[in-house]
Amino acid sequence: MRLTRWRAAVLLVRPLVRAIDWAPLAVVTVFVAGILALVRPGEVLAGADALILMRVAGTLLGSAAAFALVDAMAADLGPTAVPRWVRQALRALLATTVAVAVWLAAFGHTLSRLPDDALFPVGDLLTEMLVCLGIALAAASTAVRHASGRQAAMAAVVVQLVLVLATVLLPDQFRLWPPTCGFGYWDEAHGYWLAMAPLPYLWVAFVLRDLRR
Repeated sequence: MRLTRWRAAVLLVRPLVRAIDWAPLAVVTVFVAGILALVRPGEVLAGADALILMRVAGTLLGSAAAFALVDAMAADLGPTAVPRWVRQALRALLATTVAVAVWLAAFGHTLSRLPDDALFPVGDLLTEMLVCLGIALAAASTAVRHASGRQAAMAAVVVQLVLVLATVLLPDQFRLWPPTCGFGYWDEAHGYWLAMAPLPYLWVAFVLRDLRR
């Protein structure tokens, strides 16, 4: 029975690829490519500028990924061959894969424009991006239980952006956005990022359980 369910889930991937609203991710991808091309074109990129660009890209890609969880069947309580949580988990996984791929491509391009001796740690920056992405998915997975359509994703985007912006206002001892890679409180800040990384995804796993009457 479990094997049959997994086979059904695999067969569901192609229809979900067609069903997901990819427009927000496409728009953000074009926007990220545009700002990377337009910021000091043909010049060596300063580390601080590169850091801001990657953080903006990560936040926006997380917001765009939230739209993948909008599903007309999300509130369907009737029996289905594939449970709701599997459908939603596949949507989240597909959106996450695309968002991370776009971010990594942007990172590679940005890295190529930095000085040879520049410190630009992909692991730490990717952790920041994954936390922002996870917050968006957690908010979206909650919102789609109570609303349908793009308004659910927009609510998730607002929650994500508010939480991200709120971290900028934290006291100095809890600052999460060091302005320079690898210096000052960089290691301490990314200790916090790493500790927070599982939390939104655990919330997603909890919220994606099947709806009950």
